[in-house]
Amino acid sequence: MRKNNHSIGNAGEFHVLAQLAQRGYIAGKTDDGQTLIDVIATEPETLKTVNIQVKSTAQFTGYWMTGNKARKFFENLWYVFVSLKSPTEMPEFFIFHSQEVAAGVEERHQYWLAKPMKDGSPRKSSDIVNRFQPTSERLEQARDRWDLMFND
Repeated sequence: MRKNNHSIGNAGEFHVLAQLAQRGYIAGKTDDGQTLIDVIATEPETLKTVNIQVKSTAQFTGYWMTGNKARKFFENLWYVFVSLKSPTEMPEFFIFHSQEVAAGVEERHQYWLAKPMKDGSPRKSSDIVNRFQPTSERLEQARDRWDLMFND
């Protein structure tokens, strides 16, 4: 069966919900595509609540595509980047704060703008490429760091 972007996104969001529940957090999924927030999670003892944007890929190529809103920093927003595997394997999870994602997406966009097009002409700033591409080292530091979201 062929996977589409919607089913890949849903799979990632439900995997994130399962991971949060296993760790004792209260978590719920928001309506599809309504906001920047896919999951809202609460730590039951402190009632600290975080908003989570989930970005999933079925074939990890070193980056995740994001929307324009990813270029903006939100204090209480976290990203969980999910690399799905086969249906019999656990996905990989990478947790980043919105501030780091916004800076990374903007940096990558500026790098992309600085490269001329194939015909040698300059790119226009209205041509938007939003992708988050952390280094391999940074990815490893963010792997399964669910605790970061609930630390003060």
